[in-house]
Amino acid sequence: MKEKKNNQVNPQQEINLKLFFRKIYKNKMFFMASIGLFVLLALIYIASATSIYEVSTSILIDSKGRNRVLGDSEYVEGGVSLIEMEKNLYNEIGILKSFSLIRQTIEDLNFDISYHTESLFSSEEKYGYFPFEVMMDRSKPQLFGVPFEIELLSGDNYKLTIEGDEFGVSNPSNGSVREVERSFDFSGEYKFGDKIEHEYFTFTLNRPEYKVNLEDFEGEDLSFVIHNIEGVAKGYMGKLEADNIDIQASIFKIVSTGPIVSKEVDFLKQLTENYVQNELFSRNEIAAGKEAFIRNQLRVISDSLTKFEVKLEAYKIDKKAVDLGATASNALDQTNNLQVEAAKIKMSINYYNSIIRSVRNNRNSDEFIMPSGIGIEDPSINQNILELKELYAERSRKKFFVTSNNQEMTILNGQIQESTEILLSNLRSAVRSSQAALAGITSQLSSIDEEISSLPTREIQLLNIQRQNTLYENLYKYLSQELAKTGIARAESTSDTRILDEARMVGNGPVAPQKSLLLALAVVIGMLIPLGWMIFFSPDDTIENVHQVMANSDMPIIASIVHYDDEVKEKSFKVPYIGQELEKAIKKIKGSQQLFDFVGQNFKSSEADSEVALWKLKESFRDLTTNLKLINSQDKGVIGITSILPEEGKTYSAINLGITLAEAGKKTVIIDADLRNPSLVNHVGKVKGRGLSNYLKGEVNSIKDVIRTHEKLDNLKFIPTAVVDGNVHELLSGDKMKAVIEELKKEYDYVILDTPAVGLVSDFLLLLDVMDINLFVVRRNVSKIEFLEDLENLIPRDKKKKSYIIFNDALKEDHKYGYEAKYGLNKEKQLVDKSFSV
Repeated sequence: MKEKKNNQVNPQQEINLKLFFRKIYKNKMFFMASIGLFVLLALIYIASATSIYEVSTSILIDSKGRNRVLGDSEYVEGGVSLIEMEKNLYNEIGILKSFSLIRQTIEDLNFDISYHTESLFSSEEKYGYFPFEVMMDRSKPQLFGVPFEIELLSGDNYKLTIEGDEFGVSNPSNGSVREVERSFDFSGEYKFGDKIEHEYFTFTLNRPEYKVNLEDFEGEDLSFVIHNIEGVAKGYMGKLEADNIDIQASIFKIVSTGPIVSKEVDFLKQLTENYVQNELFSRNEIAAGKEAFIRNQLRVISDSLTKFEVKLEAYKIDKKAVDLGATASNALDQTNNLQVEAAKIKMSINYYNSIIRSVRNNRNSDEFIMPSGIGIEDPSINQNILELKELYAERSRKKFFVTSNNQEMTILNGQIQESTEILLSNLRSAVRSSQAALAGITSQLSSIDEEISSLPTREIQLLNIQRQNTLYENLYKYLSQELAKTGIARAESTSDTRILDEARMVGNGPVAPQKSLLLALAVVIGMLIPLGWMIFFSPDDTIENVHQVMANSDMPIIASIVHYDDEVKEKSFKVPYIGQELEKAIKKIKGSQQLFDFVGQNFKSSEADSEVALWKLKESFRDLTTNLKLINSQDKGVIGITSILPEEGKTYSAINLGITLAEAGKKTVIIDADLRNPSLVNHVGKVKGRGLSNYLKGEVNSIKDVIRTHEKLDNLKFIPTAVVDGNVHELLSGDKMKAVIEELKKEYDYVILDTPAVGLVSDFLLLLDVMDINLFVVRRNVSKIEFLEDLENLIPRDKKKKSYIIFNDALKEDHKYGYEAKYGLNKEKQLVDKSFSV
């Protein structure tokens, strides 16, 4: 089988854009219908879709933490040595979009309850203005996803109706929701303020604090729906956007969208308020822990200080020891300083150990809060705590997007585990370092004790009592100062976050549906559908120009019959038959299809346009006859004309070829060899007389009895036929058919056989042996490319050398004729005829 060639254009030519746009024009109604349909659908969607509005707010975050509670105090010199590190702005975005913060906001605003009105033609969610409010008891089970219908009665009474088939019921003990699939009906009359309790729900309906005009809800059904708060929070997580306005800025824009502007405004206001308050709460929690630690130490030291003050006073009175010697005084000063330093180190060790215990006990908690210790100067510990907090924040954000066994979550848990171990290791190292420092101080104290042991006993006793008293006194002063600094820092209580723009609607209208975008998209889709159909179904298979024929077949093209693109005036063409004449009407060529119907119509084209169109058509048939002479030097013979399928113009070509040959002086006879569906004349059943089929069956003795003469061309003869009910193959392949052709060849120059479509029946192949030239009609916009391959397979190899293609319905750019303006028109009478075309 011959390899299939390029089915669009000749490989040597560029893409024919004219052809492409011609195809679009040909299918313009398809394009218009498709675009109109999608535009209509877009308009329906725009009219019925819920309008979505965009609301935004912006906040400023002090990323350096200069205003952080318990940071460096503006009024106290020095600091309280808490975590002092720059905020990670991406973590702040994660906190703003975290599930816990959004859930808290939803619960604060009771957004898990929605209120609705429904009329005959519409349903709408209401917010902020409704005849009643719902107060849920969240500690009891609640029914989700089913409307609670409320009918207002007289006074403070109302009727509650609930109907559902599938719904969910929460379990407040563990926070789960179970799905129930069964019919549930409930109804009853209650008063506003009554508590309604059921196995599936517990709530109270109250009148709102503001005044509501019930006439605003007249004719509408009222209802409310309780939603799963987890689902509502996830919905807001999906649509909430929080991003810094610039990579170098710490200003964040927070955007939310929804059908009710006031609802989204309230949500953003509450969200930012909760964010600020949670930040302050976190810091206050750290401060409260530190203050509790200092107060506990002060209480112990205060008791010890009181005890030693009493003991010192009693010893001085009892022993009358008021003053110490120079050696004892020096030893006392050194001892006091070392003991205070040792006490501070012991407090640090205790605080390190408390941090270690806190890390161990809370290492798997997402709400992990870890302050650094008092006096910690090790930057590695603060860096470890910073990294650990970032990892915990990242895990808290990601756990609502990925599962616990997800690879990302597994890697993150591993990082948290590793950072926790590093922090614990550094804390243990700090403890060991402090213990080493404490051992050095203890050694120095031992040396001083040896020196003190050389003093008199009374001085030694007084020195020990005074030394302990001074130690606790210094420690009390130190802790009191630290407690005062912490209190002052807490009193400043300035937040790192400041709201720049209050939540408000963006723009002057809804952001969705976007009318212009939808209409433009409808037009684009409306064009893409026909284009897709043209690309994948229609254009690649249908022959559009002569180049496709040349590219997909080795069979030569003998001529192109020009497209008849003008309406022609009515012309009569009569063919006499035995006993009567059958008058046929010229048929009108419609568009590019050239489908001729046998109905008499009045053509309104001008005479000049008609002559031009006929002249072009006549010249293309003259071109055909000229080429026949070139390939047939004898200028006579049997010509067989067929096509793959009907409606490609084989009979049309046979008749007009016969007319053209007859006009050139050639004696011509056209035989209708289609015994199954004759097409030389219309309504064959009405023909009274005999034809080819009658002669072949022996009902007519002489072939001359069935030959008809053209009324205007004596050189042109016709042999009609009628439908044969018997074996057509037997008649066409018999000796009688061959004898008829041989007899006609002696009398006529050309015998033209109009045969059935070869793609449907094999009648044409039965006559191949008697044909001198085979002509296959291929019609633009009707024939398929695959037909050309069928032709190659149908024609025997030894018959191909005398087989040619007639390209029918060619456009003028694929044809040489179109120069009548320069060469003028031949004014001879044109006998081109469409009377016998299918």
